[in-house]
Amino acid sequence: MKVGILSDTHGQVDLALSAAREFIFRGIEVVLHCGDIGSDMVLTEMASIFQTLEIPVYAVLGNCDIPSDWDFYPEDIGVKILGRFGELELDEKKIAMLHSDDEKAFDRVAAAGKYDYLLSGHSHVRHDRRKRNTRLINPGSAGRGMHPSCAVLDLIKDELEFVTIHRSGE
Repeated sequence: MKVGILSDTHGQVDLALSAAREFIFRGIEVVLHCGDIGSDMVLTEMASIFQTLEIPVYAVLGNCDIPSDWDFYPEDIGVKILGRFGELELDEKKIAMLHSDDEKAFDRVAAAGKYDYLLSGHSHVRHDRRKRNTRLINPGSAGRGMHPSCAVLDLIKDELEFVTIHRSGE
């Protein structure tokens, strides 16, 4: 199973849609957003693409996302808001998601050793490292910075590809 990972879209719908195109091109089966979504339109526009392909979207909230703004976000469009922390099991892999602005929470989850993957955002810097048996992945910022990026994770092969995304027309 291939997983599309993005974070820190900060309301940049065009870049989120560019990431969506990259995900589709690479054959992803699920999308995971690691917070600082920035606008409900980011997820709504992505859902309009992914729902027709039956690709679910899961998202956690970041420090720039006001939780009450997401209380009434419709779940029937294929997007599930998990709150500030999310846990999923995909292809028998345990995945934790959080934004990582709370360093103590991030360190606690990373040290727990009960997840195969801990996906995060916040720093706008992509990284791929391990802490014991947990692989820590940050896809970088999809909405800010000189080189917006996302990532594709193949859970079967345990292979990660960082993808630079571009605004439409670039």
